Amino acid sequence: MNKVLGAVVALVCVGLLSSCSLLPSHPGQIYDDSEQKAGVQMQHIADAMKHHDAAALEKLFSPRAREKATDLDGGLKYFLSVVPSGKLSWETQGTGEAGQNDFFTTATELFGNYEVSADGKKYEMYFAYFPVNDFHPDEVGIYAMGVVPFADDDGYMPSGAKWPFDVWASQFEIGDNHSASGSPGVYVPQN
Repeated sequence: MNKVLGAVVALVCVGLLSSCSLLPSHPGQIYDDSEQKAGVQMQHIADAMKHHDAAALEKLFSPRAREKATDLDGGLKYFLSVVPSGKLSWETQGTGEAGQNDFFTTATELFGNYEVSADGKKYEMYFAYFPVNDFHPDEVGIYAMGVVPFADDDGYMPSGAKWPFDVWASQFEIGDNHSASGSPGVYVPQN
């Protein structure tokens, strides 16, 4: 009996020790797939941009963004007019994330920053995207996006003020009610 019990204890110990190799190398480390999720959305956006397909871009927006955006059709026309159609490439300039949890209910908003290249020119692209919002399921999808010609600067105009595009992009977060903040739709410069 002692031999059987000893063998069972030994097998349990081996199983526990081998499972430790599956744990993160640092305590508290969690797998973060936000850049991958943002990259998937960027690929969908890039495919629509290549073909100047406004309908495909509109489908990427969440139901709430489509409903609440001011002149989404006009915004998409402007968006597609900035970058020429055809072959383009893009690379990430960083992905931000905001999240709220309430027990097993969660809201996650990703902020994708990309440098897009087309026809020998560079563009700065930004989008706010909800991969999940259990509190407000109608917000799942793209909430806002914009693109401007690339400016090789530190985010500030010669006057010292932030560029309007950067000010626009900074409005997006998750509010107190687990809902998106900022105005949904497409960035269009104000004259």
